[in-house]
Amino acid sequence: MIDGINFTKYSKNKIFNNLYKSNEIFDEEIEDTNQIIFRIPKDLTKIDNLILCYDGQNLFDSSTSHFGTIFDLESLINSFEDQVKKNFLIISVTSNSKRQFQYNPYPAEGDKNFAEDHIENIVLKFIPSVKNFLGINFDQTKFIVAGASMGGLMSIKTSILYPEFENIISLSPAFWFGYPRLLNDIEKLSNNTMTYLYTGMKEGHIFGDHVNNIFPNNWDVDFSNNDNFYFSGVKNINDSFELYKKSIKFFVDDNGLHNETSWASAMPEIFLNLLNN
Repeated sequence: MIDGINFTKYSKNKIFNNLYKSNEIFDEEIEDTNQIIFRIPKDLTKIDNLILCYDGQNLFDSSTSHFGTIFDLESLINSFEDQVKKNFLIISVTSNSKRQFQYNPYPAEGDKNFAEDHIENIVLKFIPSVKNFLGINFDQTKFIVAGASMGGLMSIKTSILYPEFENIISLSPAFWFGYPRLLNDIEKLSNNTMTYLYTGMKEGHIFGDHVNNIFPNNWDVDFSNNDNFYFSGVKNINDSFELYKKSIKFFVDDNGLHNETSWASAMPEIFLNLLNN
């Protein structure tokens, strides 16, 4: 047990038989809690892949998902474990009511960077607590970090701060929280990093108003409509990876929306690429 973190089975329901959860972990800085939810593979003697996931409440259980749909990572990972004969430990961390602060690695100048502190807690406290609980090691483990929307920003920032996470899955990153600073920050990524970047072409529905009325019009993005705004911003992230010669694969879904259903449909192709890398 590390700093009061303890674990129990996630549920008595057999469909969650390989899931565990922590107690609610209080973050004094933002005065709210997070919870660790992790999925164990059948064989713990060697962990081939560790996936750190943000917004853990949206991964496995539709009753806890923000919008009632999930990534259904359990089905996806089970199928890949059978195919490639490699196992996956998934360690996820839930978000909370202060997500806009805890998941924003690019706050306004002079504001506290809660996101970097949160990443530090996850890497230096949360993951070791799971490691100690299971009695495992990561000697031959591939480190992967994944997130969507603001979690997509967090996944990139995690690898910048902790380059052992050499594989990034960034789904529809909410680029406007870090624009344009994010584009320059990409230069700090390790040259060993491989990034899988995804966006849909119909993600503008998340904005309640026309983007012309929300964001600075001098940004180098397409303001012609909300869908084009979202796509062009994420494409600029891809272009920045290419500018700084960082390895990246860019996935575009012509019908992709900003939700777990679209992200879940993108994951099989992303995983195939990741495992073949």
